[in-house]
Amino acid sequence: MKKVIIISLLVPLIFISGCGENDDPYSTQSYTFPLEPPQITMPQEPVLPEPVDIIEDRKVGYTEDLTNHRFINCEISVKGKGVTVSNCEFINSIIYVDNSKDILFENSIIRDLNKYEETSLRLYKTDNITITGCLFMDNYIGLGIGECSAYISGNRFIRNNGHNALVIGNGSRVVVTDNYFYGSFPHAILVLNREDNPRAVVEIHHNLIDRTGEDAINFEDFRNADISIVSENVITNTGWSAVLIEYNSWDSNITVKGNWVEGTGIPWDLPLHTLNPETFSAGWGHGILIEDSSMVTVIDNRILGAAETGIEVVNAQNIVLKNNGISSTGTGIGVRRYNESSLQREYSPLQPGNAGSAVVSVSGNSFLETKEDYYVDEFSELIHLDER
Repeated sequence: MKKVIIISLLVPLIFISGCGENDDPYSTQSYTFPLEPPQITMPQEPVLPEPVDIIEDRKVGYTEDLTNHRFINCEISVKGKGVTVSNCEFINSIIYVDNSKDILFENSIIRDLNKYEETSLRLYKTDNITITGCLFMDNYIGLGIGECSAYISGNRFIRNNGHNALVIGNGSRVVVTDNYFYGSFPHAILVLNREDNPRAVVEIHHNLIDRTGEDAINFEDFRNADISIVSENVITNTGWSAVLIEYNSWDSNITVKGNWVEGTGIPWDLPLHTLNPETFSAGWGHGILIEDSSMVTVIDNRILGAAETGIEVVNAQNIVLKNNGISSTGTGIGVRRYNESSLQREYSPLQPGNAGSAVVSVSGNSFLETKEDYYVDEFSELIHLDER
């Protein structure tokens, strides 16, 4: 039997008819979700001077500042403390930074990596690394971070469409702010914490993410992490969802707040990397999807034009959905038990002991043009919190 606990009926159903075609029915009301997209300044594309040196087909290492170089078909190691890389161009090259400290990459171009499952710039066990004002373009994988503390700001990620534009790996503490992502596949940002490292924490704030093949921001196996936040991003035209939290992300400690999500489940053809054996296929079209996870708060987001459900919750507990403005062609908020297929999936299968129902608390969510505001299956539980 469906379990629905209603503590308060003070939350109004919002549906305003008779508005002009371009009018926002929420504009005359008071809401905490954004009524227009956050204003994000587009990062500038780097302008490089003529290189003082061009290096081709070599393995090279640097422990001091590097500027005004062009590398073609190279492997480059940057290592040490306080090293700055600036005004450089890396073409079909791989850059390694590991076991270092206080490293800066600025105003550089990293492009055209044509190697299967390789990352153009790989950071590992490096503290206080800053990537700013750079262009990552047409790489198989753009930027990879593992066990690092990093600040990623004001960069452009264009068509990194082999296997993600930005990958944040186990135990990393990373701020990703004011960047532009376009044409990524399958994800613009993939975040992992598979080894339960309590040091892991990410802040994904104030980025513009457009035209992603699958899910724009994807947390996979993000377990037992510190407090992380996805806030004030503008996420448009995703093939699947804008934000996905999945694959055994128990005790994930994630807050998704104040984002503008528009157009999910877009059935368009995405150019893929020439070495990518995958092709684009339509998936779910939820605005935000939380599956096989716990400890997630979704608050003050504006979700427009979701092809399926505005916010979908599957086999997840300790989930709070509050003050979101949702427009979708299907259901506003869906709450469901686990998927049987999750037990047999090839990668990171759901353990039978973790297969169950969803428990979700809601308050103050507003719905427009949905076929139904809530769907709760007979195994799951929806709690309407008292709005005071």
